[in-house]
Parts: sequence; C-alpha cells; structure tokens
Amino acid sequence: MDIKKLFRSIGRDTLMLLVLGGMLIYLSAEDFVVSFKPAVSFQDMLEGTKVKEGSHVAGDVVYSLGYFASETTYTKYKDGSRSGDRKNGNYYLIPTAEGFVGLKSRQADVAGLDKLSEETYNCIENGTEPATKVFMEGTVHAMESDVAKYYRECLQEQGLTDAEVEALGQPLVIKYVSFNAVRIMFALGIVLLLIMVLLIRVRYRREMRGSGLAKAEDLPSTPPSAQ
Repeated sequence: MDIKKLFRSIGRDTLMLLVLGGMLIYLSAEDFVVSFKPAVSFQDMLEGTKVKEGSHVAGDVVYSLGYFASETTYTKYKDGSRSGDRKNGNYYLIPTAEGFVGLKSRQADVAGLDKLSEETYNCIENGTEPATKVFMEGTVHAMESDVAKYYRECLQEQGLTDAEVEALGQPLVIKYVSFNAVRIMFALGIVLLLIMVLLIRVRYRREMRGSGLAKAEDLPSTPPSAQ
C-alpha cells in the first residue's frame, strides 16, 4: 500500500463523513446496545424484578408518587446574557418492590404523569386504581448527585429515615429514550462511515492506476502553423 497516495485519497469530505459518522455512533452506541436487551416493565418492577445501570425499561407507568425535581435548559450568549428557562421534563418518584426508582420524563409527558400521580395518591386513600396510561421507555442510569439530593429529600418527606434511605443503595433513574430513533442514528453513522471508506477506496485506486487521461508528454506533437 502506498501511504502517500492513500493520504492523497483523503479529502475534507471524507474527514467530514468520519466526524459525523463517528459522532452519531458515539452518541447512540450505549442505548443501541440497551435496545436489544429484554425490556423490564414497571409492573415487573412492582413484582420484584430488579433493575440496574444499563437495564432496558419499557411499558406503562403503573404508579407515580409525584415529581421531586424538574429540569430546565437555557442558551447562554457571547455577551454574557442568556435566554429564558425552557422546561425540559421532571424527575418522578416511582415505587418498586425493592424501594423506589427515579423517572426522568419528557416535557410532553409531564401532564400525564402529574395526573397519574394524583390518581396514585387517590388509590392509596380509597383503593381506586389509576386509569391514566403513560407509556415510557428508557435506560437506567445512576442518578446525578445534584438530582439525588432532591430524591433523598423526597423520600424523607415520604416518611423514611436517613438510615432507611441509605439502605436503599445507589439512587437510579430511568431516562427516556426513543430506541427507534437510536437505531436509526446508529445505522446512519455506519452508512456515513461506509460511504467514507468507499470514497477513499475509489480515489486510492485512481491514484494507483492514474486518471486514464493522456499526459502532456504522451500527446502527439503538432507542427507549427504555416506562415
């Protein structure tokens, strides 16, 4: 392999394909793998099925004990100013057979989960099962320390002692993921890398064989025009 000709076969377009394809694969790889794991439902968790970091969760949320934290985003500009806060979902407290798990929702699901939370407390008081259905799917992660602070405070408000909260172990949170979108993103990243490899291969072969056009020294000489 001629290294110099190989490097000449690499252009800005192929480097751009490498960056874009690599970024898509990097951003989606973890959830892409999780998407093929057997899914644990919220009902399964109530019946004793344990989840851990990297677990795949999918199904209708059965009960919710309200939210203990919310997330907002904003844009910071070069002059130091910033845009207004934009709501980006809430963190809900979900009961399981082993204790509790957090659920990070999309903003689009907040209304449904708030209603389900009201119905859950009504169920506790009078036994009427919640009627609201909110489908969620996602990956289980370790809860960030700043969010875990509010999670522990919420558990204490539920009546748990500090010792009982600590006994529950590492706080976990289910973060919403559209696994169909993840698979599409991962596949697109692979396609971009394949296109990059194909372009480099075609250009390298052209470098090795030549363009096929006649070189100047190979052209027949032309006599000067008669004066």
